[in-house]
Amino acid sequence: MSKDSQTQNAAAAEPISVIIVGMGARASIYSTVALTNPELLRVVGVVDVNAERVEQARIMFNLPEDNCFSTIEDLLARPKMADAVINCTMDRLHVSTSIPLLRHGYDMLLEKPYALNDEEGQKLINCVQETGRKVMVCHILRYTPFYRALRRVIATGVIGEVINIHMVNQVGYLHESVSFVRGKYARAEVCGSGMLLTKCSHDLDIMSWLMGNNVPTSISSVGGVFQFKEEKAPEGAGTHCLNDCQLERECPFSARRLYIEHPMRWSNNVWHDTGTAPATDAEKEKILRRPDNPFSRCVHRCNISIVDHQSVLIHYQDGAIGTFTMNGGASTPRRLIHVTGTRGEIYGTFEDECFCVRQIEPGAPGGYTERTLDMSDFQQGDAHGGGDRSIVLDFVALLRGERISPGCPTLEDSITGHRMVFLAEESRMRGGAMLPW
Repeated sequence: MSKDSQTQNAAAAEPISVIIVGMGARASIYSTVALTNPELLRVVGVVDVNAERVEQARIMFNLPEDNCFSTIEDLLARPKMADAVINCTMDRLHVSTSIPLLRHGYDMLLEKPYALNDEEGQKLINCVQETGRKVMVCHILRYTPFYRALRRVIATGVIGEVINIHMVNQVGYLHESVSFVRGKYARAEVCGSGMLLTKCSHDLDIMSWLMGNNVPTSISSVGGVFQFKEEKAPEGAGTHCLNDCQLERECPFSARRLYIEHPMRWSNNVWHDTGTAPATDAEKEKILRRPDNPFSRCVHRCNISIVDHQSVLIHYQDGAIGTFTMNGGASTPRRLIHVTGTRGEIYGTFEDECFCVRQIEPGAPGGYTERTLDMSDFQQGDAHGGGDRSIVLDFVALLRGERISPGCPTLEDSITGHRMVFLAEESRMRGGAMLPW
């Protein structure tokens, strides 16, 4: 079939109809494709326990009230009314909501992680195999120009065989404060998952993707809470930033400074998760002064049950090694990668939008040649390098039977990366024990 014929067929195809399940921050981002490209995607319903978010979606997508639901059960009481579901519920609800929706006939774009552990994951895998439904997992970093170009370079063999992949996720102190210390992801009892699964399953998925068919043989991991605990609170620190803390003006985690005076990207999550939209700084401060506002608590007294730093060691079948480290509360958010091969190396930082390729060359000055691949024209400063939109477009293509990306993260293709996280967490809980794959 010619390219012109493919284009005409794509233009003639009906838009994929979807129901949003869990109208949180991630779903709000994915569903914008329905606004920018209504010929490709159409939102026809929404499910959320929060009435305000349901109303937001109803207005945004001009939905009939009959297509707005507060529970999954209400949706399932209706005959199938869309092609697919965008499932962005909390981590602990992914499997319990996905299985009945798949059995009801919906295909699915599922937010990561697809499950909390191996047992849960196998239930979901079994359901997909039994129903034949299509499921894509939201591993958006696979769609970024940075990692795609890096993978292509590895595939050419210019650095030889991969000996080691070292990756680091420096979680910036603002994101750490909002989401993982004061926010809903601070306690596994609430969100259902730990820091490695919630924040870093992207990273270990990328490592698995770069390694290709080279599967792990064993995994170990260590980590814990170093900074965000009671005994690290400085003398004079209170329990609440704006009400009883003597050090508020000098503390780097001051709620007033982070969310009002110097607001950056993640401060919007405070107002989103608080369920308010204050218009002025005075209104924001009034909200933060409420004694029950979780985002104003002292970061050292939040009693988090997730880790704030962790390292993982992976041994691969061919003898290669992968290492990954997460540090929470870093000065600057960064994802770093260094791939060492038998004939060269690749190293770079995702946020810098470029990486360097060095090849062994005895006759060259210094004994190597070097070139830099700049992805900035493609990523253009986007926090996820355009991955949010690209994965939705790939999902549309998958359901239409059109050509999809080579890195399309189907459920089956996401198993290795997730299982690496599951075993790493088990190892950490067992004091760093080396666990067989």
